[in-house]
Amino acid sequence: MERRKKTRIVIVDDQRLTRMYMEQQIQASPRYEIVASLPLAEEAVAYLAKESADLLLLDVVMERGEDGLVAAAKIKHQHPKLKIVLCTSLAETEWMVRAKEIGVESFWYKEFSQIPLLEVIDRTVDGESVYSDEVPESYLGLLPVSELNARQREILRYLIVGYTNRKIAEKTGLTANTVKSYIDDMMSAADIHSRTGLAVAASQLGLSVGG
Repeated sequence: MERRKKTRIVIVDDQRLTRMYMEQQIQASPRYEIVASLPLAEEAVAYLAKESADLLLLDVVMERGEDGLVAAAKIKHQHPKLKIVLCTSLAETEWMVRAKEIGVESFWYKEFSQIPLLEVIDRTVDGESVYSDEVPESYLGLLPVSELNARQREILRYLIVGYTNRKIAEKTGLTANTVKSYIDDMMSAADIHSRTGLAVAASQLGLSVGG
């Protein structure tokens, strides 16, 4: 009897402990072989340019380099048959919409999903597209992230990189006073008492992605 060929998987996550967890889950199944476990999305792009794989397990938010959505779009264009599972610990509806537009097969919430990682991988490899019906809510302080509008998100992205109100105003076409008003309103709604605290909280939610 011919031995079934294992599905080759590449893991990309900038957190070593998360990669170790994923490796343990995957190694528990005889169906799979981990061919690479990498900390940067750019490394996955470079690896896949030279080596073949069947499935890519890719984190969305990276502390350094390209984010997972940018890398997924690039990889899907170069390797359309490669299946991708995007992963995140942050609840962000926009990312799931973008993932579908890119053609990503599945989207898994690390902290919130009721579906185990190995089941998502199994179903994806078997030809299913796995997306959660409901996006779990995340919070900027006390403010639900889902309540942030596009302008607020834009201002937060510039706030994260340390721009002054005047610099944000130049980038957005608003006045410095209007930018200050936006920031003050978000601080009040989030119950965060400094712009630095607001920037840190936004950065921890990954709101810089796509900014």
